[in-house]
Amino acid sequence: MEFIHEGVALGVDLLILGLCVKEYISYKKNVQLLKGAPQLSIDKDLKDYVAKQNDSKVPYAVIRGIVTPIGVPMRSVMSPSVTGVLQVIKLNEHRVARGFAGFWSEQRKLIHVASNEMPFELRNNDAGVEIVDALSAAVLDMDVVYDNYEPSSLSFFDHIFGFFSGVRQKGLQTTEEVLRDGSFITAIGELEADGKTLRLQPSPLGPLFLTTATKSTLIKKFEEAKNSMLFKILVCGTIGAVLIGVVGRKIYLKKKQERDERRIRETLEKERKERRAKSRPAHLTQDQLCVVCNINPKEVIILPCGHVCICEDCSEKIKMTCPVCRGKINTRAAAFIS
Repeated sequence: MEFIHEGVALGVDLLILGLCVKEYISYKKNVQLLKGAPQLSIDKDLKDYVAKQNDSKVPYAVIRGIVTPIGVPMRSVMSPSVTGVLQVIKLNEHRVARGFAGFWSEQRKLIHVASNEMPFELRNNDAGVEIVDALSAAVLDMDVVYDNYEPSSLSFFDHIFGFFSGVRQKGLQTTEEVLRDGSFITAIGELEADGKTLRLQPSPLGPLFLTTATKSTLIKKFEEAKNSMLFKILVCGTIGAVLIGVVGRKIYLKKKQERDERRIRETLEKERKERRAKSRPAHLTQDQLCVVCNINPKEVIILPCGHVCICEDCSEKIKMTCPVCRGKINTRAAAFIS
């Protein structure tokens, strides 16, 4: 309990450090994958190129093209004039919540999300690559075509209830995002040739990306995120090292104090025994001698039996039963025999 504050701080620091290390490794892996991924053009020769690879797959490839629906494109629910191939509608609750410290802060909570998708491909002239499982993309750049915020109308009772519950609603926000047909995007994933069809899908090596950024821009973005995470790792590591040093120093000082106190007690005990030995009478009868060592005088009374039968030195060794009656020892006290 002496180091509870340092222990809690160190635990939180190590948790944050672990999360930062995990993110750093993820960013570093993404950078390495993107740098090693070939950028291929969508043309008539692409299918032959992929078919010649092992298992007719390029494990991680970069392509760029125009989003083209396979069939009739979807219409936006909130903005019917907008058409696309992917649609995500989100309902967020904006609220004010009281934290552990008692301060109120604004928060946003996702209440509901609905998504729709339809088959589509990236095309360039007469060639195309179908995109599979697009909604699972780690980076998915879509246009916000609808954004509406409706503030809540709270009654007096709602304010009172919110004060005691610690949560008060401010309003609801509805947004709709659409990946428009005709958008020019970059897709990164596993490229596979299946008969006459080319597909780009999530790769076992890394995440799927559907973004308006170029490959170089995406690499730069992850490089910056990696460097930022490395800085956080260094900061958390330094804080952790300082906390470990503080705890280690406190433990060292505590152990040193215990050693010094033990040494002082031993010295005082030794001096006390020497003084005790000098004060003992030189000539004793057999009845006056300790029944255990038969050298020192009887100096200690054992309770509750009341036997005065051992010296002070032997009383430190005998803890459980009286050497005379074998009764249980509850306590001992100095005995002065005149």
